[in-house]
Amino acid sequence: MRAKNILLIIVFFLISASIFNSLSAAELENEFSIVVYGGEPEGVMAAVAAARQGYNTLLLMERDKPGGLMTYGGLNFLDLNYGPDQRNLNKGIFAEWHHMLANRVVFSIDAAEKAFEKLIFREENLTVYSGVTIKSLQVNDGMVKEIIVSRNSEDIHLYPSMLIDASQDADLAAIAGADYFTGGADIGLPERHMALTMVLHLGNVNGDGIMQEVRSQRYGLAHMKDDHAWGFVRVGELYQPLDNNIRMRGLNIVMEKDKQSGNYEVYINSMLIFDTDPLDKKSISRAYNRGKREAANVLEFLKTNFRGFEKAEIIDYLPELYVRESRHVVARYQLKITDLFNNRVFNDTIALGSYPLDYQASGTDNTGYVLFNPIIYGIPLRSLLPHNFKNMMVVGRSSGFSSLAASSSRVLPTGMACGEAAGIAAAYALENNKNIPELITDNEMINSIQQELGLDSLLKIYSKETNKEIIEDQVLLPYLEELISWGLLNGGYNNDFKLKSTITERHFAHKIAEGLIRRQADILYEWVPGGLESVSSTQSLTRNQAAKLLLVAASKSIEGLSGDEYYHQAISNELIPDYIIENIRIDRVLNRREAYIILGSFLKNCSTADDISFYRGYE
Repeated sequence: MRAKNILLIIVFFLISASIFNSLSAAELENEFSIVVYGGEPEGVMAAVAAARQGYNTLLLMERDKPGGLMTYGGLNFLDLNYGPDQRNLNKGIFAEWHHMLANRVVFSIDAAEKAFEKLIFREENLTVYSGVTIKSLQVNDGMVKEIIVSRNSEDIHLYPSMLIDASQDADLAAIAGADYFTGGADIGLPERHMALTMVLHLGNVNGDGIMQEVRSQRYGLAHMKDDHAWGFVRVGELYQPLDNNIRMRGLNIVMEKDKQSGNYEVYINSMLIFDTDPLDKKSISRAYNRGKREAANVLEFLKTNFRGFEKAEIIDYLPELYVRESRHVVARYQLKITDLFNNRVFNDTIALGSYPLDYQASGTDNTGYVLFNPIIYGIPLRSLLPHNFKNMMVVGRSSGFSSLAASSSRVLPTGMACGEAAGIAAAYALENNKNIPELITDNEMINSIQQELGLDSLLKIYSKETNKEIIEDQVLLPYLEELISWGLLNGGYNNDFKLKSTITERHFAHKIAEGLIRRQADILYEWVPGGLESVSSTQSLTRNQAAKLLLVAASKSIEGLSGDEYYHQAISNELIPDYIIENIRIDRVLNRREAYIILGSFLKNCSTADDISFYRGYE
């Protein structure tokens, strides 16, 4: 079987080379109805799906081999989406690819790459063109009419009817003029983005030593299953970096056994690199070199402090850093964090997700956080369509997801499911002489696409779990949604927002200031944050003190006021929601539920800068 697989790969490259060399630029120009740009896993899914619909499809890759950042950056661990019954939610071509990896959560990079190649090789309607760069695009009335790409100094003009951008940073869409924002700009934090990672590739590691560390728990809670060990959070706390803008988190170790020596090659996904612009190649190159220098220090730390690594050595450096976040395209529908919070499934749902909203660290002063853990949510086809385009879709982590929703929807199985859906949707649109916006409004066609993707049966199975709020408290819900949508609260893996506990005045004041800053509210004068700080303490928040802080935030005078007067003045300025007025008739300590109702109500009534409003949901 192994020899047969190797032969298939060799034949694939021979045939591919033959196709590339035999087709002239002129022949390429008019050959393909559907063009997919980007050899990422999502791009492979899109191209294979389109080809299976019977359309001549061209997959353009900047890199030489398929797999993109996943294989070039060393991602050999899958974050899967499971239903409440532990059923894998992502089927279709993703499941075919995953089956080639024996349905394992961890796998070798080579095996993943070969599985992508097998999928491509099987499709007679699919041509791959590698080593290309985009030179320019011609767009007219929301339709991409022409793409000019370059390979080996030769320009090729392409005229696709449908275009799918599967590049990691939505480069093609950006060149075409699609609107987008970077980092956390939709929550007022454009410079914030998740850390980059250099995956370490080490050899001569003793697996028994790693198991000893798991059992000892001396570096915190740790687990080991099959060829995967994870946890060890204290390693990140104890490690002293050479670079002030690099740190280690808990170790995530994928192990590949060397049958001759009995030792392991390991891939460690733990190094976090900050202070880097993910869209600047020079900045990424500098970060790569910083990571290489830090890798030697990490190795020495592990050799000295972690059993199993005494004789470890660096095998090589993977070709690229893993970049988690850059652009977010503004789509026909921006998938919102509240959609995930309410387990929303849309009429035009084309993929399902359930992975926790795991926002990785964005700076040395934070460790990342889990906002909450959804049950099942849908991704609508509209979120793949840039709002001002009709024949171009974007799949992958740069699709039309809010920056916080993307902390779940960016995982590879979700993106690969979206890629397949985009390929099928492109073919359906061509078959029925429609553009993508017209297709989206055709319920019959959307139902057909869902059936082809196998979503109709899954949605029936999980009908009781979808469109169901994580928090059933209908009074609290709109205010909690407001705070979550700006990244001001998180409930962790267990969705525990600690609603019965108290909150301090200072914490409440900081949340007010942060909420105003993030939305760039027009009432945010320069003295407000300092004013809130000066009139708050570390005492538990009471009703009257909450009212006092709201008055300061709204730049209302508090001179001469005391006690209940703060509260009545806040009511007269319409700063206190009706529920609080009706249910808290005396001054007392508030719990977080009550504090969040007051805070959420106040912020909901504040203005938001126009550009941020645009990023948060164009429809």
